[in-house]
Amino acid sequence: MPRVVFWSPDKSMTGTTHAIIAISSLMGISHKATCLLMQGHFNSKKIESAFTPYDELLASGALDNANLGVSALIRLVTSNKLTADAIQNYAKPVLKERLDVLYGMNSKERDDYDQLVNNLPYITRKAAEMYDLVFIDLPKDSDEKFKLDTLADAEIIVCVVNQDEVKLNDFFTKIDSMEELKDKTKIYLVADYEPKSRYNLLNIKNKYRVKDPIFAVPHNYLFADACNMGMVIDFMYRNLNADPKDYNGVFISQTLDIVNKIFELAKIRE
Repeated sequence: MPRVVFWSPDKSMTGTTHAIIAISSLMGISHKATCLLMQGHFNSKKIESAFTPYDELLASGALDNANLGVSALIRLVTSNKLTADAIQNYAKPVLKERLDVLYGMNSKERDDYDQLVNNLPYITRKAAEMYDLVFIDLPKDSDEKFKLDTLADAEIIVCVVNQDEVKLNDFFTKIDSMEELKDKTKIYLVADYEPKSRYNLLNIKNKYRVKDPIFAVPHNYLFADACNMGMVIDFMYRNLNADPKDYNGVFISQTLDIVNKIFELAKIRE
């Protein structure tokens, strides 16, 4: 089933990880789809600690456990024993039968991380045999071949940008010039979105003649706090039926727009 890669060509772009956390969480809550959320970052725990408080992760030893997440999968890859169901066995369920999180590398050694880089497309292909949707947070500062290989393997690419004219110009120029993206299903996403900016969705769409779908995940400091506190799922459930005009309601409503679009493109039957 589809692999959904969140990616930006600009290293200075912000909001990608918060966006993928919000979208994958709402996908699991609002649709009958089995989802896996994983990241390809080196020595980052932002995704893991969005669902479990960081202090609890440290106390439990989960962040140093070589039998969890990608670290365990790499050993299976190198011994040619990786299967689709093994990925589910080594992932952490955060929404029962809806959303699992695959913890990142627990090693701080670059050589170990290189193994992930070299094997990520293979791991995600195996994961796609088990899950309806595989969400991948692709590092902006990673090796060029790693990025291109991962993008080439994906079925849906979410291209992330911010409301900055220089970044917008460079963003669309870069994407238009990339052969690897020509025939890909693309969605444009404005992360940390401020609706009152002159660079709102309508103006961006018109100025850059955007033909692919474009969406926004609004800036929301309460959601950011929930990510820092390991309470994302709680935040989503508390605000799922918030008034669409309310601060949190706007966040949920606009994030659901891209969730529903991804679900539609994935052609999953509920």
